[in-house]
Amino acid sequence: MIFFNKTVIWVTIIFLLSAIFRLYNLNLIEFKSDEATIVYQTVRFFEQPYLIERGLISGTGVYNFPLFNYLMVILAVWSRDPQFLSGTIALINSLLVGIFFLFAKKYYGFMTALFASLILAFSPWGVIFSRKIWAQDLIFLFFIPFLWFLHEIILKKNKRFVFPMFVLLVLLIQLHGSGLFLLAITILILIVLRVKLNLKSAAAGILIGLISAIPYVFFQFNSFPLCPDCEAFLKYQNSIRIFDFNNFLRPFQIISGLGYHFILGKSYNDFTNAYPLVNLLKYVFALGFLAIISGLFLIIKKREYLFLAIYFVSFPILYLITRTPAYMHYFVIIIPVSVLLFAISIASVYSYAQGRFLKSIVIMGFSVFLVSNILFLYFFNNFLEIERNIEGDYGPIYSLTQSFIEKELERYKALPYYPELQSYAYIYAQSKNLHSKLGEFFLEKGDFELAKKELQK
Repeated sequence: MIFFNKTVIWVTIIFLLSAIFRLYNLNLIEFKSDEATIVYQTVRFFEQPYLIERGLISGTGVYNFPLFNYLMVILAVWSRDPQFLSGTIALINSLLVGIFFLFAKKYYGFMTALFASLILAFSPWGVIFSRKIWAQDLIFLFFIPFLWFLHEIILKKNKRFVFPMFVLLVLLIQLHGSGLFLLAITILILIVLRVKLNLKSAAAGILIGLISAIPYVFFQFNSFPLCPDCEAFLKYQNSIRIFDFNNFLRPFQIISGLGYHFILGKSYNDFTNAYPLVNLLKYVFALGFLAIISGLFLIIKKREYLFLAIYFVSFPILYLITRTPAYMHYFVIIIPVSVLLFAISIASVYSYAQGRFLKSIVIMGFSVFLVSNILFLYFFNNFLEIERNIEGDYGPIYSLTQSFIEKELERYKALPYYPELQSYAYIYAQSKNLHSKLGEFFLEKGDFELAKKELQK
């Protein structure tokens, strides 16, 4: 009972710590056309339920499966407000960090679980991709239990978890393209480690997981030309792409504040000028590379958790040979693996340290890295609050877009379909064609007078 209470206390602490920056100032969330499109599709679904056949279009030109859309429908039962939806996603991810602690504690011990969970709680990239309305932000919902089941199958030879593991694997493929790479690597791991599976359970898991893909498949077979997304995929494969060796940096950067040029763009220099300490924090973050490499060597030496090393190494290799751009959001799926490797290294040094003094040195070193992440997140959020409009991938914060759209649509608030109109307008908030798009919306609604006024602007 004492052990149980301690575990509950630690899970609660980890959850609360994870929620600090995930639920902090939801008016600062990233909210551009992708997020707005999801909100609009969700609002439309509640106005008049319809079969959602495809999700958002990906960078490859291929539309995603509609799984994320249906997850959003579930989350939007109480409200379709973007801040509410982002907050719900953030809350789910905060709870998942607590579940991750339980998982890591069971298989890696308390110290490794604590170190890994704290880094996961305050990883700047982990926070960024856990509080916005994007498919990648719900990857942990499936990947953390998938990782748990995989450990049971490999380490405990427990075949009962084959079925749910394959269900989750198929769902991850539908949630984001990185799931395809996860499938390939998982099959490689099962073959290399000679893991015996219950094939009937695996097949049943795959079939159950594919149920949510039926609308997508239905659309492909009932389109003309047949399977338009197959054609789009072939076109992407024949496009000119380069081998991006930055893929090998991303698994290391994903646990710290490195690589934020990607979302801050031209505003990055303004960020570092406003907070000069960020330039010093980069050196602390670089030490994380050494900790992860050390964790890799420890795993390879002991061979017990070899599959973690295979995941960590294989993702960037597959991304490289398929000439996939080294976008940070493609590596969200590997964050739990990266933090485990980091924590295994720190926990190992801590266990070998003799005496309180040396152990205190290890804790201080870890604390410096953790506090560096916390400071980075604090600076970043302050910068967003001050700048409001980022000249990079992040773009304007939600509250800025919200106030702009509310001002533009103020005269239409009495319309019965205003919530749908507002969510539609969010998609084109940064577009020069906002008024023409609003005109098209009114035409679709049959309100020709309003359509004429918007089209004339």
